[in-house]
Amino acid sequence: MEVDPSSKPWLVAGLLILPLYLSFFNALPFLTLKNQSRFILFPAVWTILEYLRGITYLGFPWVTIAYSQLENRYFRMLNAIGGIYFTGFLILLCNLLFFEFWETSKKKFLASFVLLLIVSHISGAWLYHRDESNSGNLKVLIFQPNILPREEDYSEWLETSRSYDKLISEVDDTFDLVILPESGLPGYFRYSKKSQTIINSLSAKTKAPVLLGSSDVDLNGKRKVYNTAFLVYGDSIISQYNKVHLVPFGEWLPYENKIEILRHIDFGQGDFSPGDSTVLLKVGNIPFGTLICFESIFPYITRDYSKKGAGFLVNITSDGWYGKSLGPKEHFELLRFRAIESDKYIARSAKTGISAIIDPKGRVMTSIGLFEWGYIADTIGIRYSETLYTKFGDFIIIISIIVVISVFIVSKRRKRRG
Repeated sequence: MEVDPSSKPWLVAGLLILPLYLSFFNALPFLTLKNQSRFILFPAVWTILEYLRGITYLGFPWVTIAYSQLENRYFRMLNAIGGIYFTGFLILLCNLLFFEFWETSKKKFLASFVLLLIVSHISGAWLYHRDESNSGNLKVLIFQPNILPREEDYSEWLETSRSYDKLISEVDDTFDLVILPESGLPGYFRYSKKSQTIINSLSAKTKAPVLLGSSDVDLNGKRKVYNTAFLVYGDSIISQYNKVHLVPFGEWLPYENKIEILRHIDFGQGDFSPGDSTVLLKVGNIPFGTLICFESIFPYITRDYSKKGAGFLVNITSDGWYGKSLGPKEHFELLRFRAIESDKYIARSAKTGISAIIDPKGRVMTSIGLFEWGYIADTIGIRYSETLYTKFGDFIIIISIIVVISVFIVSKRRKRRG
């Protein structure tokens, strides 16, 4: 992809500023290590800062410390209790308790460490092995066209047509829902007869509604462009959801919709506007939530869908911009935690991979690798149950704030006595 020369200085600045900005949140907790209560203060401060790093339009909760336990099938299940910040707090508390024992040789720290480790894994094992039935099942077709994103290139249309023609010719079954990726077809679906013809043919062949990602524009009043998930049946748009959490400095300049002066600054970012709120789409009478690309790393969006009554989740994305880097793999792995937090099946369609079905325990049931053409025809479960995380959210933040305040008060009293 060609980069506008005027944008290159901003890209270089971003490469320098972003690591410094993110490192601040990880460096600050180390200032607490001289405190006598560091074993509890350090995890609390880290957790608060990690939470702050992930909120607002500037939020970037990419690879928080909780994700280190992705392949620990019991410990990762603790996300169903309190989310990634709760799990991260426990990870740090375990480490600090062992560190205190190492430094002081006090057996109470070793005993606490062992007890916490055992209780955490027993709790996780119970969550992992308990039997839970689905409220129903849904037959889905997930398509991965494996078309690299590009700009103003007609060859993309030729490649797209061949890819979808192949899918339509090979599929010989009916489904409840067909899922296509973000930017599944070039251009604006609402105004593209060519795109509408392809979707109409696919919908007719599968006898199912089709979910696809596309740009959309609102021409009522002030022109607004959205990153949208359309639910289409035949030649009709049934419903749509406009992405609420846009990629900062990529899809837009954060807060430009509220601060006038920001609209005149050009870093080479897109001109998308955020949607007003999350919207449940429906297949028959089954509501589901759609995570568009970057939204899959934000627990609050998944929780919002769950509280609204979603029976399953869908993630549509276009990760081809990452190329052959760790980006697409990391992006996919982070999604597995959303399944655990919500106790929902997740169907994922990625334009160039990784497309997959993930079960409520974070297990990958089936997948298509990076830069492969293919489709998944399978069944996912419907679940309306709420996890403790869905009900109570990030309660560990409140606990962490109380810990910090309490330690601060105790430290002040110790200084006065000293």
